[in-house]
Amino acid sequence: MRGFLRRSKDATLAFTARVAVNTKLKGIGEMTELSIDTKKRRVRVHLELVGEAEPIEVEITKYNLKNKESGARLTIEEATASREWLNVALREFVVGRTIEIPAKAVALLKLLT
Repeated sequence: MRGFLRRSKDATLAFTARVAVNTKLKGIGEMTELSIDTKKRRVRVHLELVGEAEPIEVEITKYNLKNKESGARLTIEEATASREWLNVALREFVVGRTIEIPAKAVALLKLLT
């Protein structure tokens, strides 16, 4: 039963996040798939971007989320992409860096743990 509830939570969270991201990507492309596995702390994304002949896949294979009173901190520890340029950008700008999450967004991010 616990596994069923976790999968349902993961699917609901992924759907909500995909809708929010697609609002921001309007005119640039579309996130066609987002799957989240909170137990394994993995996220998989498929993007169809303007100017790209094939979809781009990004996989976060390990993340860490720490809650604080003033907000939360999200650290992407491991990630890969289907494009080499994006792998380089992930390593340079994302992997290992801590992202401060505002307190108003913490309630949603708690679902990732």
